[in-house]
Amino acid sequence: KSQLVYGVLAAIVFLSGTITYFNWWDKIGWKGPNSSRNLRLLSLPALFLFIMLLIVLFTGLPSTRVLLIVIINTLMVGISEELMFRGVLFYGVSSSFGIWRAAWITAAIFGSVHTLNSLITGDFNASAFQAFFAGMFGVWAVALRVRLDTVIPLIIIHWLWDCLAFLAGSSERLGLVLLFFSFILFFYGIWLLRGFRSTVAPFNQNRCAGLS
Repeated sequence: KSQLVYGVLAAIVFLSGTITYFNWWDKIGWKGPNSSRNLRLLSLPALFLFIMLLIVLFTGLPSTRVLLIVIINTLMVGISEELMFRGVLFYGVSSSFGIWRAAWITAAIFGSVHTLNSLITGDFNASAFQAFFAGMFGVWAVALRVRLDTVIPLIIIHWLWDCLAFLAGSSERLGLVLLFFSFILFFYGIWLLRGFRSTVAPFNQNRCAGLS
């Protein structure tokens, strides 16, 4: 909250260098969506983000300095985590296990990683709760990754979600709202993944477009 997280910036540089070296940018989804029609699938997350924005505006914004730091830090987190989990990791796991299993494997790993926050905060219960949220986020994020065949909108969604959730502050009422949103989007993600349960080969553009 008070300073930039340079470790996340270093992770972005490392991931970008690795992806460039192996020429993975297209494979990990750094490209436009497979069909402009599929952008409508972003409507539900966009609606929830808009509601979160209203909550932030209603509760009030922090100082300009803090606001800028939060915006930059959450943007870097969105870029690094999406490149890693919905990009590199999902590409590798889906190549071996298929889309359906890869969605659950990467979501579980994404959630589990967030329990490590307890090593910093010392609050395991809060980290476990965050890991639960992250795991559900991982499912519907992967679903959008599959259906859109791009990771770029996910970076934007991830950034805005973290940024607005942070700016909204912590309260029991807000936690219930975010929990409700997370459950709805979790089941939305499962619905988007219909038709991919028997997919054993890596997804491709035609496959994604055909399920729209």
